[in-house]
Parts: sequence; structure tokens; C-alpha cells
Amino acid sequence: MDALPTPRPSERLLLEINRDPDGRLEGQLRTHNTGCWRPFSGVLELLKTLEEALDASDSATHIQAEEGTES
Repeated sequence: MDALPTPRPSERLLLEINRDPDGRLEGQLRTHNTGCWRPFSGVLELLKTLEEALDASDSATHIQAEEGTES
């Protein structure tokens, strides 16, 4: 039997979403730990952007924990 994955700590996201005239989702995303906005256009790109942002945030949190500076 597979063990359940360890849950990630919660992450604060700022998400700005609009629809273009054709109805396509577009916008930008920013995580609490990073100051940069990540633009996206379309649902698939949004999902990819979320995955990349959370992976980058996990890496930053891991480095901060090793240095003892976790916020």
C-alpha cells in the first residue's frame, strides 16, 4: 500500500484574471515569497504557471529553512 504524500504548507498567491474579447483567460500570478509576476494566457498556461510558482516557492522555503531564516 502506498503511503499518503506529505501535505505542503499553505501558500499565499495573488492572482489577477481577466477574459479577453474571445473569452480566453489571461492574467498574472505572484506568490508571497517572490516579488515577480508570472503572466499566463489560457487555462493550460495558468496551470503550468501555478506549478512553476509553487515549485520555486518550495525551493525558496527549503533554502530558508536550511539557513534558519524561514518567515
